[in-house]
Amino acid sequence: MKILKFSKKYLGQYIFQLTIFVMLSLVSTAIGILSPYIIGAFLDTLILGGDIHAILRFSAIFGGLNIIRILKGYITSIMYIKIKTKMSYDLNGDAIKHIQNSSLSYINQNNSVYLNHRVNLDANEIITFCITIMQSIATNVVMLIVPFAILLYMNPLMALALTGFLILYVILYFTFKNPLYKSNLALKEFQNKFFSSLFEQLKYIKLIKLNAIQREMNRRMDMDFVPFRNAAIRRQKVSYLYSGLDGFVSTLAQIVLFVIGGYQILVGNFTIGMFTVFTSYFSMMLGASRYFFGLGASYQQTLVAFDRITEIFSQEIEICGDEVLDDIWKIELCNVSFSYIANDKDESSDNKKILRNFNAIFEKGKIYAITGGNGAGKSTLINLMMGMYIKEFHGSISYNGIDVRSINMEKARRTLLGITAQEPMLISDTIRYNLTFESSDDAEYKENSQHNTNQQQALDAHLQTLNMTDFIAKNTLELTINDKNTSTSGGEKQKIAILNVLMKDSAVMIFDEPTSALDKQTSENLMAYLCQIKRDKIIILITHDNHGIRLCDEIVDMAV
Repeated sequence: MKILKFSKKYLGQYIFQLTIFVMLSLVSTAIGILSPYIIGAFLDTLILGGDIHAILRFSAIFGGLNIIRILKGYITSIMYIKIKTKMSYDLNGDAIKHIQNSSLSYINQNNSVYLNHRVNLDANEIITFCITIMQSIATNVVMLIVPFAILLYMNPLMALALTGFLILYVILYFTFKNPLYKSNLALKEFQNKFFSSLFEQLKYIKLIKLNAIQREMNRRMDMDFVPFRNAAIRRQKVSYLYSGLDGFVSTLAQIVLFVIGGYQILVGNFTIGMFTVFTSYFSMMLGASRYFFGLGASYQQTLVAFDRITEIFSQEIEICGDEVLDDIWKIELCNVSFSYIANDKDESSDNKKILRNFNAIFEKGKIYAITGGNGAGKSTLINLMMGMYIKEFHGSISYNGIDVRSINMEKARRTLLGITAQEPMLISDTIRYNLTFESSDDAEYKENSQHNTNQQQALDAHLQTLNMTDFIAKNTLELTINDKNTSTSGGEKQKIAILNVLMKDSAVMIFDEPTSALDKQTSENLMAYLCQIKRDKIIILITHDNHGIRLCDEIVDMAV
């Protein structure tokens, strides 16, 4: 089964615990198989004139077995939740890491809330299915084979006649296999989109209230609800029909059992106790058969989750070369063309391209101003230089004469490239974390005291440059930044984003409209500082600020 093969990595980590889990589950199965025999023997003993000692003996045996089953149930339930939560987390984490390493084009094409809900839901469903199937298949195979062997021994003809219903279950499953899969797939897709729409109503609540567009936004939510509701109804119809036929076959089998079994009692072939045992074992066998019938529906539902999560893992990850740069002194773009159409290899489709045969050189010791109107491709250019669309452009981009595709751009972005966007991209955490991306609780962070001292000295200097000394003195670096933080203005958030780049002190510094939300004095301080450090840097500004442009060494006009 391909779902189990896919999950082998996660199941293998807990093979010992899973083995114990399955073995303990088989204890309940063994008790369940013994119980009908004990009850049947008890009834026949009473009919034949048993005494109080027989009653007490049977009661003690029956009670002891069920106490064992209850204790086993507690242990396995704790084991199940421990294994399931960790395995689900591991699969969820691997999927998120793969998305993080995928092309930016793929990420841009999918709503982040939709992806998150989809990954979480599908990972949990796959792991739950795998653990459950390992437990349930073992127990139900035993519940199918052992009772069938006992029934064959008790009455072969009657046992074989009743197995015909098992064949009927198989026929019904293959009849409903495709409708079950399609209805579950449609429901999951529309469910994810609908929940994404619900989240949107709260994510943009400030925008909604400021513009009084509740009605329009609610209409968007209603439009996503309708296909979700229709898919839910469709899936319920198919599922109920499937389960309803299960109930019909089960009822029919019970009727046949009563007719044949009752006749066997009348002709003297069965005692009441024997019939009770036969009925109980047949119910076990029928229950196991119904489990496998229901497993068919569960498999089709989980197959949807499997196909959706493997679709994520099938996304080609971002290429990362082997060349590691120690410094950057020259960035060159030669005849670079780019389109947001995924895998666009058609050079003739110039009308689709954001960049067409673009050329530029950025060298250490200079400040560059990138100018041009909206849609000119300024932000796209920066993303290309950062290696975010490393397989999706034509032409060449090189660092120090080395092709960008041969460079380990992940390491370069981590240490040599610093960038801040026009709209500050801050994590919902403290100012300190947004500057260092290090938790003050980390042992490594606490031990590196010299690094922390140097970092503090640099921080104090940069706070003065950005006129943030009073702000930090009042709020401290432990102030949490989030969407609901009304004490932090847009300008202060932009300063924090700029401060992050300054603290990184990378070889290449890129600022997208760095002065758009800054006061005049802070803008002048920032530009003066950049001029001071440019000797050892490549500094790139996307800006419309005339004062900033005048201080730049070269202008790259994207409108040309």
